[in-house]
Amino acid sequence: MVLAGDADVPVCDLDYIGADAGALHLAQKGIHMVLALGDYDSAGSESVELIRRYSDEMITLPVMKDDSDSEAAIRKAADMGYKKIIVYGGLGGRIDHEIINLRLAYTYPGTVLIDELNRIEALTEGTHTIKKDTYSYVSFFAWQEAEISLQGMKYPLDHAVIHFEDLYTLSNEITEEQGTVTVHRGRVLMVCSKDRK
Repeated sequence: MVLAGDADVPVCDLDYIGADAGALHLAQKGIHMVLALGDYDSAGSESVELIRRYSDEMITLPVMKDDSDSEAAIRKAADMGYKKIIVYGGLGGRIDHEIINLRLAYTYPGTVLIDELNRIEALTEGTHTIKKDTYSYVSFFAWQEAEISLQGMKYPLDHAVIHFEDLYTLSNEITEEQGTVTVHRGRVLMVCSKDRK
């Protein structure tokens, strides 16, 4: 899924969904979409027609609405049966939209926000393995109370209860080939990140 017109989008064999400016961005790159969705309030008629040509389905939302284009797109993708939704262009723009997109990743597990420095997704109850890869740091945040254990990391935790206001779970590091996160209760937002070179 692409949300912004300046997103760095990989071209691969996936189903693409474009939301508003993201749909125009994909169409301009000649990338076909299974769905284009948005209010297209800043797009002219030629742009809208280009989006229509490059999408199997096009949904036009009202400009005056209660949810953002990204929320409508993620909800529609989930309704279409997608279990994993990779989102490009959801970070680094307007801070209000970025906060909404972080909350959407937390609300819709399986939604992953990616940009050049970050990979963000919610972890639900269970044990999750995190490979040590290109990201230097891993952080965990809770919107509601959660209980987690961390193994194979610089700062391990054992059944730690974390709340929204807890910040000590910032900037951990995987010290083994892989780290293990067990969410005993609740849900956490995991942020894998690296510094800008």
